[in-house]
Amino acid sequence: MRYQRVVLMNPPNPPGYISNKDSMGGFGQLFPKGATYFPPLDLVYLASYLEAGGVPLETLECLGLELSREQAVARVQAAAAAHPDARLLLVARTSAPTLDWDLSVCEHIKAGVPGVDVGIYGAIVPHVVKRIQQEAAIDYIIRGEPDETVRALAAGEPLADVDGITYRDGTAWTANPERGFNKKLDELPFPRWELFPYEKYTLPKSSDRAEVAFLPMLTSRGCPVGCHYCPYPIGQGALWRRRSAENVVDEIEHLVRDLGVEYILFRDPIFTINQKRVRQICEEILRRELRFEWRCETRIDCLSEETLRLMADAGCSGLNFGIESAEVEIQQNVGRKPITQEQFIETIAMCRRLGIKTFGFFIIGLPGDTVDTILNSIKFAIDMRTNWVQFTVAAPFIGTKLRDWAITQGFATEDEYAYVNSYSAAMGNENLTIDQVQDLAKFARFIGSYLINRRFLKRENAPSAGYRLAKRLVDDVTAKTAHAVFEVGKWHFKRQIERVPAATAVPA
Repeated sequence: MRYQRVVLMNPPNPPGYISNKDSMGGFGQLFPKGATYFPPLDLVYLASYLEAGGVPLETLECLGLELSREQAVARVQAAAAAHPDARLLLVARTSAPTLDWDLSVCEHIKAGVPGVDVGIYGAIVPHVVKRIQQEAAIDYIIRGEPDETVRALAAGEPLADVDGITYRDGTAWTANPERGFNKKLDELPFPRWELFPYEKYTLPKSSDRAEVAFLPMLTSRGCPVGCHYCPYPIGQGALWRRRSAENVVDEIEHLVRDLGVEYILFRDPIFTINQKRVRQICEEILRRELRFEWRCETRIDCLSEETLRLMADAGCSGLNFGIESAEVEIQQNVGRKPITQEQFIETIAMCRRLGIKTFGFFIIGLPGDTVDTILNSIKFAIDMRTNWVQFTVAAPFIGTKLRDWAITQGFATEDEYAYVNSYSAAMGNENLTIDQVQDLAKFARFIGSYLINRRFLKRENAPSAGYRLAKRLVDDVTAKTAHAVFEVGKWHFKRQIERVPAATAVPA
């Protein structure tokens, strides 16, 4: 065995932020302090795969452990000191907005732990190899899904035979062939949450429930839809790979009955892409009498009434929908199979009747967007009456067709690889400057945060008649207020933006 000890690390948060590396298809996102802790699920899978393969390992999930960079270095030093005769490999999970920071953490560990070798992986890694090769602290660049690659590396297979790595060979780098995606997901061991501080992962208290223990799950990988802005197909591939219904519910039963999990967030790009499989999962949950709440993300056109009703019976309490734009033409501009406003309204109303809360995602500044199309989307978000909305800005993630388009049109540059989040505009489009996109997004988020996503009186089917009456009154008042605020904003933006020509290139 090349390495007698492996340390898997989710590096500490960058100063001032909470890092969610699982977000944005694994490309990651930064949130303000106070945000919910969300571990990178692929790191937990990697730990399980290595443990099942007999690789001695430790985990260092600095997010849940709330470690600083200095404390992380001290933990790795302690791991090395506890096994002085063992050759040590550190594998760090990185993301687009944390890449520079994570590399600095690796640099400090390399300097503080003599003899340690360092590998780094993440969805962004295959696209920033040249950047990582500049770092003396990195010995292995792990491209693609890390499970088999890291196990082969730790086991001592000849480096030339380990697919999926770029490795330092003296002063030069050698790039091995790609490693294909794993298609047999049922054969993977369940995530070993016991190796992580899983008790720290809780959903915050809301108006209708106390703080609850939650964990994420992944029942399938890959997304064949291929929206131009979406990093999911970049990180997970376009081929849809699934776990069987029985395998999925076996893991659910373990989480609920053995670990006390009360809420599960399914992280599949499109959970209901195969409705027959979803119905089988729900039927098995009901057969085993598993009591928990769950939420997933999907598309409106992948949901029938039969499926929705069965999901509600099996504990589904929330659905996340990518709406992106109310305008069919804007959806088509980014390779999205269009969904009409009428389809959204009908399905969301059905969810409301079944007591399933809804969360709608919108993107500001997509190709073709104008002040009118964006304002129409904001108004639609108000009228649709989802429980929550989220407005982000078009982000040209590396590897996406949106990025290729933005570079061709002069709205992004070749050397941009990191975006702090999808809330700060990184590009304009053919009709709007970066500043105009940012201003429209701020206006949309004001309406969303204060008039739609209010944290009180959100429960749809509360048993109290007084609660329901108060909620209806608050819904009506906030909806009317939102419309009034919208009309003021509409007047302002149409007056200001239509007088200013859009930029045709990235500002200096």
